[in-house]
Amino acid sequence: MSLPAVALALVRALPEEPAVLLSRIIVLLYLALRPDYRREIRRNLRIIMGKESRWFWARNAWRLGLNLSLMARADSRRGDALIDRAVVCGENLTHEVLERELHATMASFHFGLWEYLPKVFSRSGCRVTLAVGEQRDPALAAELRNLRSSGGIALVRGVRQAIKAGRGPSITGFMLDNTSQGTQTWAECDGVRMRLPATGFRLAAREGAGLVPAFARLERRRLRVCVYPPGDEQAALRVLLKHVREKPDDWVWWGKAGAIQL
Repeated sequence: MSLPAVALALVRALPEEPAVLLSRIIVLLYLALRPDYRREIRRNLRIIMGKESRWFWARNAWRLGLNLSLMARADSRRGDALIDRAVVCGENLTHEVLERELHATMASFHFGLWEYLPKVFSRSGCRVTLAVGEQRDPALAAELRNLRSSGGIALVRGVRQAIKAGRGPSITGFMLDNTSQGTQTWAECDGVRMRLPATGFRLAAREGAGLVPAFARLERRRLRVCVYPPGDEQAALRVLLKHVREKPDDWVWWGKAGAIQL
């Protein structure tokens, strides 16, 4: 079993407070041992936020350690409690999908508590499909598959499976940053250019609608979900930048080499 798979299994097995501490230590050590990622964080922070910070990576790791520990336990009692008390703001997507019998293609991002989004909409009565990429590590893939498929969520790979799943009132979800898999597309907003995977936008265009951006973050011990009207690549980047600039600690700033430009 690989180190990431062992870490995920340990965080899932420990009580909440030790799990949070362990997760934070793991992310801090990981970035401390990756000078290339620390340089990338500083570069991306300068481009998106317009400022320099030598130690932002440590603050970012501390917050992401908390977020990752909560997401690792999304199928636990703690996760159920967060979902039950979630506040959903913005476009009433569940009403649109269920009442009008529509299908929505949704984009999440590596921001906040992104793994909770499928579970929030599944709990509200939507049929949810999550399009996932291939993991190189079989043990980690198994852990993530068990976590993500809980609560009746279907997992698919590939465009054909996603198209087949998107029939009738349902939601198909993607994560559209921090990955280089598949065909890419560029978007530009506020002087920032970012490369995003194109699959979600293509599927949304097949339906004659845009991609629905969504975000989930912990706010005052409650899960806050923000859903935005469907749009194109530029619209998705606009709301992503909005959330990143409001809560920079909640975003994964590394692993995007060459995908963020002035």
